[in-house]
Amino acid sequence: FEAALARGFAEHVAWYGRGPHESYPDRFESARVGVWEGPVAEQTFKYVRPQENGNKLDTRWMALSDKAGTRGTLVVAIGMPLSMQCHQYELGSFDTRPNSKEPCVRHAAQLREADHTVICVDGAQAGVGGIDSWGSLPLPQHRLSLEQPIEWSFALRPFDADDPPPIELAHRLRSLFVQ
Repeated sequence: FEAALARGFAEHVAWYGRGPHESYPDRFESARVGVWEGPVAEQTFKYVRPQENGNKLDTRWMALSDKAGTRGTLVVAIGMPLSMQCHQYELGSFDTRPNSKEPCVRHAAQLREADHTVICVDGAQAGVGGIDSWGSLPLPQHRLSLEQPIEWSFALRPFDADDPPPIELAHRLRSLFVQ
């Protein structure tokens, strides 16, 4: 799931999941589960060649808000934790061109900020690979299989200063779906 949120309502992020840095199925040992927060602008890691980055593995909820943290959008995983990320760049900027190995953006200095914040929620995420060189694939246990269906769900809810803090609001929302 990918969505664009108005920048004014999505400049700050808080989440309950692995952090404070990016994490993937084969890169998460140093990312502890906890409540983390920071500016959305700091969630993108500008690798020399733009690529997948900023994923938060095992995320139970993510709140994107204005700078004060008083109003925004809450994303809550229903059931199993999910992978979530947010950027001030289009996700396509981190990919290769269709049917090609050529990157859409060749160098990080060429990335252009969007006028909105992009959020991505994934039910499963492959590992990044590179255990012996950055060209190698992830190990088999860190790859996704088309033969193994993935079921996942989440809820979106706007919030403002009259609502309880995101951690409490997320708990209430999960309890509506999980018995």
